[in-house]
Amino acid sequence: EMIITVEAKIGKDENNTFEEMAARVYEVVMRLGREMVSQALEARDEELMKSRDKKRYRCKGKQKTSIKTKLGVIEFRRNVYVDNSVAEGKRRVHLLDEDLRIERIGQISKEVCQAAGELVCESSYRAAAKAITENSGLSISPQGVWNVVQKLGDMRREQVERHTELARRKQGVGCIQSKILYEENDGIWLKLQGIDRKEYGTSKEMKAGIAYDGVTWQNCKDGKKRRTLDCKVAHASYEPAQKFRESKEGVIASRYDVKAVALRVINGDGANWIQKAGNKDCICVLDKFHRNKKLTECIRNKDFLQTARTLLYDNRIEDLLDCIEAQMNSAEDKAEQEGLRELLAYYTENKNAMTGPYERGLPIPETREPGVIHHARLGSMESNIFTLIGNRMKGRRCCWSIRGANHLASLLCLKHTIGLDGLFAGMVSPPALEEVEEVWFDPGRPISASKMPTVSGSGSECYKRTSLPNIPWLKDIVAYHSLAELNF
Repeated sequence: EMIITVEAKIGKDENNTFEEMAARVYEVVMRLGREMVSQALEARDEELMKSRDKKRYRCKGKQKTSIKTKLGVIEFRRNVYVDNSVAEGKRRVHLLDEDLRIERIGQISKEVCQAAGELVCESSYRAAAKAITENSGLSISPQGVWNVVQKLGDMRREQVERHTELARRKQGVGCIQSKILYEENDGIWLKLQGIDRKEYGTSKEMKAGIAYDGVTWQNCKDGKKRRTLDCKVAHASYEPAQKFRESKEGVIASRYDVKAVALRVINGDGANWIQKAGNKDCICVLDKFHRNKKLTECIRNKDFLQTARTLLYDNRIEDLLDCIEAQMNSAEDKAEQEGLRELLAYYTENKNAMTGPYERGLPIPETREPGVIHHARLGSMESNIFTLIGNRMKGRRCCWSIRGANHLASLLCLKHTIGLDGLFAGMVSPPALEEVEEVWFDPGRPISASKMPTVSGSGSECYKRTSLPNIPWLKDIVAYHSLAELNF
């Protein structure tokens, strides 16, 4: 029980306004709140000191500290202990922090850190600092908000790396079991600043990807239906292609049980960094928006454009490629030929992905809740890349460093999927990595030199590894026949 008496004179002076009186009351109440919390913390610390295990915890005296909260900066004194149970070295502990589960980054409380992260995802660092200062008893600068966001970004990066390692070891912690998983990828160009601008140029493409298990429909007040991606996860960064795919797989495995997935449908614009179908359980689909847009960009003849569009919509891909090639060979304008050549190369490279998953006649697994979660028609990435990244990080003269953009993008992806609460849920000790036992195969007895085969491979590989004299007929022969087959 705590009793605090405060004397504050608040009256109507000659020049005072209502806003000034309210601000005065607000300041007094905030100061009162800080004093109450400070006294409560010190009283609780004294109780812990008396009830502690004195053989284990040796008190080293009090230490002054502070925590930046919504009430402002709370200053108090707490006892510092040495844990004698630690075998190696001496561990300094604060029983008050462990008892009350005080979570903070540096001297800033979890509440303020989360508020800063939420505000930065919607507005600039300067606007976020102003909002925190005006709506709490804490005064913080834009640089202070930036420092908080960088530390939050580091926390999220460590989480993603942890999940990536677990996914690589097939120990993902995801529990959503769905037989079908939809993945969509795209890129967005953002302007750079500082040293990164000198190294990479004025802008660089950030990769972004989402994954979900279907769509749900919700009735709105105006009678319309709203389409929502079910259990969506997202990842965005400037990472190289291979590392980005691994990190995205870690994010997916943090929420989905990837072992239960029987089919993955990957939708993209055909860019080289987007993963191609590498196994029978994964099919790639060329995004219809980019597919149709390419047709309009490269064909100038309106009559032929209508013909090509009809063939494309009827999924007559082979006929479409033949028509484009014939039109290219008959065109007299060089610019038109160049456009048709670009279109033919783009469609030929992505020929196997030109049709959707439902037009291929493949068996499509049911969603995990048929009738509630429906199959997706794909094409959601254009909207999502604006919602996730473009709305906050593109335009308005925004320029970024590689590190700063990665941190903010990771927070944006988290906010628009499971929320920033998931960031602090990972502050608890992560699950231990189990060592995967390597399967040992008996190589058998070593083979003696006399039993080794005289010829290894076809023999034609030597043409790629051996420099031959500049004799065309000799190179042609060796390219198609092994040296063992040649009689000189």
